[in-house]
Amino acid sequence: MLETTEKTNELKTVAVQKDTWILEVPPEVCKNEGFAEGTLISLTLKNDSISGVYLKPSKEIEDFVSKVVDEELEYFEEIKQIGD
Repeated sequence: MLETTEKTNELKTVAVQKDTWILEVPPEVCKNEGFAEGTLISLTLKNDSISGVYLKPSKEIEDFVSKVVDEELEYFEEIKQIGD
């Protein structure tokens, strides 16, 4: 049965590029699933469906995410202001 807690109802979007979102898996989900804290998930829209892949923490992924965030920093700031 699915349990809902206040801590799991928010997902942190780390990066967005075209039709792919990189999200941070909440710590309590990582703990329950046996993933390292900081695990990311990539969700991609393709052919009328969503494909998901867990991305284990690594230097390559950190560098990729940092690059995307740096490239899209102005966009992220605008989105943040809209949410406030």
